[in-house]
Amino acid sequence: MLRLSKRVEYGLMAVLHMDQADEGAWTTAAELAATYQIPAELLGKVLQALGRAGILKSAHGAKGGYQLARPMDELVLCDVLEAIEGPFRLVRCQEEPHSCDQYEVCSIREPVLDIQQQLLEYLGGFELKAFRLKKRKINKRQENLCTTN
Repeated sequence: MLRLSKRVEYGLMAVLHMDQADEGAWTTAAELAATYQIPAELLGKVLQALGRAGILKSAHGAKGGYQLARPMDELVLCDVLEAIEGPFRLVRCQEEPHSCDQYEVCSIREPVLDIQQQLLEYLGGFELKAFRLKKRKINKRQENLCTTN
């Protein structure tokens, strides 16, 4: 099933939290962990990954923490996904062809590559500022988009 990992969810929560903080304010990992009930060790790894990707900046010390390194208006979903999980791949053979015994005779490789490209274009165009919008009510149809009844 195609879904966001908990690590990506935590990263998105952190980015949105920092976007909503007072300008110039530093957010600590402990504050985020307590606010969103996230395991501190896992959150620390997520924040470090976002920092390495240039999405967050960090400062050490008593008044340190994390801030957005770039405005939320410049960030897209793919930035966070790839910072935390690495390059987006639908199937392992796209990254490691030798890992698949059917690679040379595969009948779905090209269509899957097309799907991946479309998803990357969407994720690369989905601006994180959309998360600022109020919570949307999800109806039954949206919950089961792939189910035909």
